[in-house]
Amino acid sequence: MDLHRLRSALAAAALVTIALAAAPGAQAATVETVARGLDNPRGVALGPDGAVYVANSGRGGRTCRGKGENSQCFGLTGRVVRVAGGNVQTIAKGFFSVGGRHGEFAGGVDGVSVAPDGTVFGLTGSATPKDVKSLPKPARRQAGRLFEVSGGNFDAVARIDQVEWKQNIDGVKGDRNSNPYAVLALADRQIVADAGANAILEVRNGQVEVLAVMPKNGKAQSVPTSLAVGPNGDILVGELALGAGKGKARVWRIPAAGGPPVVQATGFTAITGVAIGPDGSLFVTEFAQNLEKGNLAGAVVRLAPDGTRIRLGGKKLLAPTGAAVDSTGAVYVSNFSVLPAKTPKKSDFGGAGGTLVKITP
Repeated sequence: MDLHRLRSALAAAALVTIALAAAPGAQAATVETVARGLDNPRGVALGPDGAVYVANSGRGGRTCRGKGENSQCFGLTGRVVRVAGGNVQTIAKGFFSVGGRHGEFAGGVDGVSVAPDGTVFGLTGSATPKDVKSLPKPARRQAGRLFEVSGGNFDAVARIDQVEWKQNIDGVKGDRNSNPYAVLALADRQIVADAGANAILEVRNGQVEVLAVMPKNGKAQSVPTSLAVGPNGDILVGELALGAGKGKARVWRIPAAGGPPVVQATGFTAITGVAIGPDGSLFVTEFAQNLEKGNLAGAVVRLAPDGTRIRLGGKKLLAPTGAAVDSTGAVYVSNFSVLPAKTPKKSDFGGAGGTLVKITP
């Protein structure tokens, strides 16, 4: 989809969402904003202490290339935050960020996960070797890497993008494109979804191996964007699958030890988050109902063990990303996930900005 159309659709939807939030009685009791001031919030994870961690892709920076709607700006504005008790604490900052001139649609640290021992991991995006080579030096040093971000700093654990660059994992001719987007930290390893490579990777002691290759969705690429541990220990994978059409995105199941993916659930659109609730319900975050036509109204779908589906969020979710479910069954997602913390009130986005919301089914 053309970026200008996407920005225009987001602006229109943002104004509608703000109007609904301001209308008497429009703010449903089941949807609560628990953190504001987030810059392009993406992946969401729950820590063993109950705190929620959010990857902020940042708001770009002052070094810009290009003009107008096509400009790209660079900076070190990405960070990972911890949200608990109404407080937002930055636990690591200085990640590279590439975004629009006003901080919208930034890329950088997109994934976050917390291991059972409390160790926090962050994951940065990448692109083709040529595109990464054109980035400023600070961005080149960070792109396509898995970081440990505990202790206030971040240290590289593994280089992810070079696996796709060397192997062209999905076999798409002329497309050695890597975009690590989601990470799942387990007790003994980290699982990474590379959306560009259409592959699920495994990191053990800094060594990266291919765990599974995602099948195509019809003629469209799968584009895995989200990870979760299933009830039986298998790995669940959500796919974006934009080119497949509305309602065609799937949730896959991969054996913990690796192997061919098996379809777990179908009937979703543009998945950007998956999680399992305490009762075994599957929660699926849909980024947009029809991204190709500019409809960026998103939702969280709860698929109960008996097969019942409930759509959560109503018209209050716009381009939501990520999913993390606590012990009560409440789900946390990033909202306005492609906007900086603040936009001018007189701008197309009407003052909207990135937030973290809590949805209680």
